[in-house]
Amino acid sequence: SATPSKTKSCAMVKTEYNVLIAINQPLVEAGITALLSDQPSLNVVDILHNAKNISADVREWSPDLVIVDYTIQGFLTLDDLQSLIQQADDLNVLVISSDDDKAGILRSVQLGIKGYITKECGKSEFLLAVESTARGEKFFCTKILDIIIGNNLSDEKPEEPSTLTAREQEILKMLAQGNSTQKIADALHLSPHTVQSHRK
Repeated sequence: SATPSKTKSCAMVKTEYNVLIAINQPLVEAGITALLSDQPSLNVVDILHNAKNISADVREWSPDLVIVDYTIQGFLTLDDLQSLIQQADDLNVLVISSDDDKAGILRSVQLGIKGYITKECGKSEFLLAVESTARGEKFFCTKILDIIIGNNLSDEKPEEPSTLTAREQEILKMLAQGNSTQKIADALHLSPHTVQSHRK
């Protein structure tokens, strides 16, 4: 008999990922849903229009990924995101936002989100972000990397986000400068696979 979609298997490599969307903006929501509907490995289990239900929905669906935007006024806040991640510490969260505030972006990274992209990202980068973060990998688009790295190299916030190691910071800086994975691997005496794993 078929295994229910909510049941996760630890013995096998997952080929299908359940996604919960919590972005209360109809056009953005429609765009995300349309892009994901074309991907057989990505299954949208629910779309939240009331952020108060997000904890209950996460418990109900046990999604592989939650896509959120904490900048929508009157919807979901960073404090809500913190509570959610604390309740389910293995939860993969991808933020999609147009936030340019360095403090807010860095706080979300420090909370333990897996990825952060802007609403200006293209289809291929969006899908790569979703697939990577659903697997538990890190993914930050170029604009967000520029903000994170620029902030960490300034005198304003010398501390690094807790989820990014010194080596990851070094790799991210070189990526932001336009270096290829192979060039970074050669410069830092790493394998290209190691660089790629840090990159996501």
